[in-house]
This record gives sequence, structure tokens and C-alpha cells, in this order.
Amino acid sequence: MSKLPFLPTRDIVIFPGIVTPVYVGRELSLVTLENAAQNKERIILGTQKDSLKEDLDLTKDIHKVGVIATILQTVKMPNNTIKLLLEAEQRVYVDNVEIVDGKYESEYTLIECKEEKTKELQALYRKILKNFEKYGKITNKVSPDLIINLKSMTSIGSSFDIIASNLMIDTAEKQSLLEEFDVEKRGFKILEHLNREIEIANIERKIEEKVKFKINENQKAYYIKEKITAMKEELGDQNPDEDIAQLKELIDKKKLPKDVKKKLESELKKLSRMAQFSAEATVSRTYIETVVDLPWDKSTKDVLDLKKASEILERDHYGLKDVKERILDYLAVKKLNPNMKGTILCLAGPPGVGKTSLAKSIAESMGRSFVRVSLGGVRDEAEIRGHRRTYIGSMPGRIMKALKIANSKNPVILLDELDKMSSDFKGDPSSAMLEVLDPEQNSHFEDHYIDMPFDLSKVFFIATANELRNIPGPLRDRMEIITLSSYTEIEKLHIAKKYLIDSSKIENGLKDVEVDISDKSILKIIDEYTREAGVRNLKREIMSLFRKIARDVIENKKKKVVVSIKNVEKYLGKVKFRPEKMREKVSKLGVVNGLAWTAVGGVTLEVQGVVIPGKGNLSLTGTLGNVMKESAQVAFTYLRANLEKFGLENPEFLEKKDIHLHFPEGATPKDGPSAGIAITTTILSILTNRKIRQDIAMTGEITIIGEVLAVGGIKEKVIGAHRAGIREVILPDDNRVDGDEIPKEVAKDMTIHYVKQYSEVEELVFEK
Repeated sequence: MSKLPFLPTRDIVIFPGIVTPVYVGRELSLVTLENAAQNKERIILGTQKDSLKEDLDLTKDIHKVGVIATILQTVKMPNNTIKLLLEAEQRVYVDNVEIVDGKYESEYTLIECKEEKTKELQALYRKILKNFEKYGKITNKVSPDLIINLKSMTSIGSSFDIIASNLMIDTAEKQSLLEEFDVEKRGFKILEHLNREIEIANIERKIEEKVKFKINENQKAYYIKEKITAMKEELGDQNPDEDIAQLKELIDKKKLPKDVKKKLESELKKLSRMAQFSAEATVSRTYIETVVDLPWDKSTKDVLDLKKASEILERDHYGLKDVKERILDYLAVKKLNPNMKGTILCLAGPPGVGKTSLAKSIAESMGRSFVRVSLGGVRDEAEIRGHRRTYIGSMPGRIMKALKIANSKNPVILLDELDKMSSDFKGDPSSAMLEVLDPEQNSHFEDHYIDMPFDLSKVFFIATANELRNIPGPLRDRMEIITLSSYTEIEKLHIAKKYLIDSSKIENGLKDVEVDISDKSILKIIDEYTREAGVRNLKREIMSLFRKIARDVIENKKKKVVVSIKNVEKYLGKVKFRPEKMREKVSKLGVVNGLAWTAVGGVTLEVQGVVIPGKGNLSLTGTLGNVMKESAQVAFTYLRANLEKFGLENPEFLEKKDIHLHFPEGATPKDGPSAGIAITTTILSILTNRKIRQDIAMTGEITIIGEVLAVGGIKEKVIGAHRAGIREVILPDDNRVDGDEIPKEVAKDMTIHYVKQYSEVEELVFEK
């Protein structure tokens, strides 16, 4: 095996028969080259596997197939590199590359590529030559002289090497062709690369032609436009484009404030100087149209007829006395003071009690436009304040959109689900709402897109919410809160008879069919098919009932249908909730019926407790908030401080026991101090082994000295207890004033105990 100087090359594969320049810059390569030139030796060339690598592992980083080449010329360059002109002669196996006396050397073995000029090979060669000629015409990267030389060559293998060296393919693919010794297989690989490169070149040419065409079209349009402008100037005609003229006419026709008109005219001048179809022109044109469409000067005349307003509110809604009174008060003040600022109400209550429909009735009773703005899930501040006019697709916020839809500057705007807003990295929409809902600030509300103050002081804002706790304090402070409580069974009965049945009958095409539904049947649906604070599910069940009746009418050709308490199940299926007219009187150890106020109204909330071996610790489960955890700790401390009072003569046993309290429905978050006396009762029950009555429920905050403090939501909680079949409740004495809010039909069934100290609770709840 012979030895010769060796040069590693980067990103270049040299094929036999090719004369090509190579630049040498590495110190070892320069020494090797100078030595080879002095001795007039040929050199071996091999390609690096990684072109970026400087410190080569000569056994791993060099491809094993290279070429042997003759040095034709060396030229020293200004940057201490040498330009080398080489003629590659033949493929070689490169082996045992090493550094000897500061220069590269390698052993090599010559490779003979035999070719048999079969008909298949000649056909392949003709196909490749034809495609290579086509490739040259498309790309303009192949000299016509090269094509002529190829046609006159006798060696097909050499022709393939010349073609491979002229292909725009990557180094790895060229190395693969160099390592293919079978001429026919090499030809097929070259044909595959040629076909791919021709396809890519065709695509590139189409793209270039398309871009060139677009540029020519734009230049042509610009040239014609400029020519028309020049001709108009020569004729003394300075009229703007038709589009600009229409916008100017629109601005002049509208009664806009001076500042607004001045800004729009300035924007119009900018637009007239822009290219008609440019992105900036589109943004500017949309902005002008949006601002002009806002109701700067439009407002509806208020209908200040208190009697008519009262009739509309009574027609559309049963009960809700406080809300109706508040609306009539507002109308009375508005009649006496027409310049009063807009009012901001927040209707808070569980789902299905009529918050949204009430807002519609308010708008109708006042003769104003009504727009609903849904805020549920809004995370981006720009949804309220609008996007800044810096890109295509920017738009005003929801408040400005609502005014545009209302086409009035004094509509009733319903801000639905105000408590469902949240914040993220795009800003806090609830903070943006502060300016909207502040009567002292909203006269100059500035939307980022409009970029001019708009007077919102005439707008009647009505917000709705299920949970006031989810609304930030500063935002809550700007609104007048009106609480809508749960409906009682009797109220639901009246709502069903007055509204739901008639509307369901019409919607299901039973207008001409006599349908007789007894009150007992409706009450059965309320009690046994729904369990809710509002009437949304009740409406669904009544709709389902009428759909079944419609089918019955069609199949049996009935003219009259009677729904009684006996055949309700025939239409609606088996009952979903078992009636609980009276809660079972079987007493239980460590189980207390607490009362809670949730987003869906008042509910009973069980507190369960057990004693287990331990070290005197208290553990809590059930997704509790910090306030409720502290309430449990207060109850535990109160009992430990009064062990003797409650008959626990051996307090040392607590050091060997743990108490575990659980609040069922663990996935539902719970917080607040109102479970204090319920928690205290649970712990006392399991410590003293005394059973607790299950036909009584309680609510109240406990202090560390045993006092029972007032809590909120009394009306909701008592209604919730009544709905659950409980007829006896314990309330804090300070909540006596809230007793008047409890509906009469609920209060007459309930026994209410008002307590000041926990000792009074103990006397009532434990089994005698």
C-alpha cells in the first residue's frame, strides 16, 4: 500500500477528471502542501464528515473514499491562505491518515471503476445527458460548451463524474456518488438528483415570475394613477378620489364634535396620500368608518312614565320587589333631573333567577336600546379598551362595539357574567372596567383604538354576577349591588303558570290544543325533577313535558290533554330527586347539617367528623379556604378551653387522639366563617359520643369564647334548608333583622331559633 501527502477538505467533494480550485488555510495543511509542491508529489484529498470541526480525529472524521490529484498551480493569497489548482485523477481508498513530521500523510489504494457499455447503460446515459441539458437551460448554471464536451466523451463513468460535480446538491449526496463504484447505479442516483433539481428549479422560476408579475402590476397601477393625477392638475381639477369624497361627505353629514371632526379630516388627508390598496390605507379607512359610525350625537328619548314602566316590569317578572322599586326610583329621579349621570347596577344572584331578562325589561320600560356584552372568559384588557391602531386587524373594545350596535349614546348595556373575567399576561380586564363603571371618570372614556374621549355617562350599565367574591373590591365599590335571591316553591309555581307554560305551549305548536296542568303536577315537577335556586331547569322540564304532549297529540289525535300528579312520570320519566318534605329524625354521631350560600343559592352542607388514634391534631379535608380553616381552628380551641364545661373530665385522652373533619363534595371549594357553630357541634359530638339531630340545620360564626356572630345570606340559607326538607334552623341572634326577608310561605313552615352563645346551640341540637 503506497503513501502520499494528504489534505482534508471542507464542504467540497472532488470527482475524478475535474480541475478545480481549493483554498488551504490550516497550518498543518499548508505545511503538507508546501512539502508536496517542493517534491512535485501528487496528493490525496478526502472530505471531512463535519465541516465545522477543527481538531480532527484522523481515524473517524475523514470519509474513507477520496481522490488522488495532481497539483497544477499554487498561488499565495493576502490573508495567508494558498489557492490551489488541482486536477483529480482517480478514486482511492484512504487509510491510516496520520501526522508525520508536522504534515498529513495517508496510505491509499487505487479504485478501478469498470464499466460495460451495455444498451441499458447507454440509454441511461442519453436520458441523463438530456435531463442535464434541460437542467442547464432552466438554471443558467451550466455552460453550453460543457454539454458539447460531454456529448463527445467516450467514457460514460467520467461523464457521470463531470455531471455530478456540476449538480447543486449537498456535500453528503456528492460523497455518496463518489463512493458509488458501479457506474450504472451511479447513473440512476444522478438521474434521481437531476429530476428533483429540475422540479425545484421549475417551482423557483414560477415563484419569481409571479412576484415579478405582481411588481409589474403595482408599478403599472402607480404609473397610471400618477398620470391621471398629473392630467387633473393640468386641467385644474383637484377633486380627490371617489372613495375619499364619499368619506368626506360622510364626515360632513354627521354632527360630530369639533375635536373628532378635526382628527378625522387629518386622517382623511393622510389617506389621500397613501397608495389605494396598501395595508396602511386599509387600516386608516376602517378607522375613519368606525369612528363616524359611533353615536356621537344620537340618543333615544327616555320614556319616563312610571305607571307604564311598572306594568312592563310586572308583566315580565314575578316577585323581585327590591329590583323593581330601584328601577322606578331611578326613573322618578330622572324625570325630576334629566341631566343626571348614568346609573350602574349589579344584579347578583344564582343562575336562572332572571338577571338577564330583567335587564331587557328595564331597557323596554325606559324606551332605550339594549345591548348585551358577554364578559365570561375575557382575559385580554384590549377586549374592553380596544387594540392600538398599529396593525391590520386592530379593532375597538366591546364597549365601543356595543354603542355602535345600539346606535345611541344612552343605551342600556348589560355587562353579563362580570364575575367570570380573569387576567393573564395581556392585562387585567377588570382594571379596565374601573374607568367604564366609574360615574366620575366615564364621561371621558378613551378606547385605545378610537384614541379620543367618548362620553359614557349617559349609558345605563347593568352588570350581572353569580359570585360577588370573584369581583375585585374597587370594581364592586363602583356599582350599586342588588341581590336577587332564590325562588321558593310557591314563587316557582307562579312563574311556571304565568310565563313558562304559556311560552312552552306556543313554542311546541300546541296553541290550539287544550292542555290542563294541575298545580300539584307543577309542584311535583319543581320538587322531584329540579333542585335549583332559579327556574332554568324548570323551564327545560316543562319544555320536555310539552314535547311529549305534542307527540301524544299527533299519535293519538287528541284535542285535550290533562296532566295530573299521577301521569307526570308518564311524560317525564322517573323522578330525579326524592321529595324531602321532612328530614329523617334518626340522630347521627359526628354529622351536622350546616347551611351555605353558593353561586346557585342556599344549600345544606354536611360537616362530618371522626376520632382516630394520634397526637391531638386537627386535620381538615374538602377543599377549604383560609377563613374556613381558621374557623375550624377557633372551634377546636374553644372546646379544648372548655372541656370540663362540656363534661370531658379526662382531657389527657386528647393527646392520644386525632380529630378529622371532612366537608363532602371535596371538589367544590368552600370558604367563609358561617360554618363555625356546625364545626363546633361536630367536634363536640365525637368527643362526648353524643348523637346530633338530623332534622335541624344551623349557620353562624363562632368566636374563641363561644359567642355566635352574624353571617350573610340568611334568606338564601333558610330557603335552601326548606328546599332540602328541613323545618328547623338555628341562626345568630344578630341576624334577627334578616328574618323579615324570608318569604312568608317559607317562614310559616320553619321553626327558627336565634342564639347568642354556643351553649344555647348545644341545648337544641343534641339528642336528649
